[in-house]
Amino acid sequence: MPDMPGFDDPLIRTGESFAIAHNKFASNHHMKEAHFHDHYEIYYSVGGEKNYFIKDKMYRIGKGDLLFIEPYVLHKATSTARLERERVLVYFKTNLLARPELLGDPLSPFHCGSPVLSLQIHEQAYVQELLRKMIEEYRDRRRNYMHCIEALLTELLAFAIRVSERRQSQPSKECGATHPKVIEAVRYITRHYAERLTLGMLSERFSASPYYISRLFKTVTGLSFVDYVAAVRIMEAQKLLRDTSLKVSTIAEEVGFDNLAHFHKTFKRLTAASPLQYRKMNR
Repeated sequence: MPDMPGFDDPLIRTGESFAIAHNKFASNHHMKEAHFHDHYEIYYSVGGEKNYFIKDKMYRIGKGDLLFIEPYVLHKATSTARLERERVLVYFKTNLLARPELLGDPLSPFHCGSPVLSLQIHEQAYVQELLRKMIEEYRDRRRNYMHCIEALLTELLAFAIRVSERRQSQPSKECGATHPKVIEAVRYITRHYAERLTLGMLSERFSASPYYISRLFKTVTGLSFVDYVAAVRIMEAQKLLRDTSLKVSTIAEEVGFDNLAHFHKTFKRLTAASPLQYRKMNR
């Protein structure tokens, strides 16, 4: 395996379109709660195991796996065993790429079947070398470093599409429903977010006590039932703010808020911007 330099800076800085981090974690480290963001994410597992909850499915991630997460998709990672983990995390925005059509390729793992690609040994070495070069370019920031990063990322995306094409006949890495009632509830919320939703209604629908649903919701997603519903609704509101000219009050009603002030407060809490500020920044 290529010797990847350690680099810990996983957040995209203001005004930038790319970030990368290479980290090692103790066995008990995990993501505190589900979240979403406005950029693409690629996760490469150098070692260890993780469960990734993405939108309404659970995936098992192990050594040599690549995971692809689209913008505005709720996700959360949790440790699966008492194993140290090592990973490389890549964040990027569409405007980084000269060839953004790669993201819309029908075989892109960002939206084609399973978001997980399990790589063979020679494929792992190839990907690790690309990531090593990205880390060095981002860390050293020499002349024209972003052009080099864009070229390396383009190569990685093209490679992933080719691997995805070869893996079409292979089984998904989706886990069995560890908590089937919660997974069912999550999928129901995803489809019915605009309707009135309460914990009591869901517990009755899925024949489980409110306490059971509430506790497992927090375990699987890291969010309470109420916060999860709010997050799904705000993600849908973001889409409408970006893609339509609907009034904010109309959007609030469309995604399930019956109180405009509550919508504004929740939106700002989850996105750090008001709905109108968000629309302006993303137009």
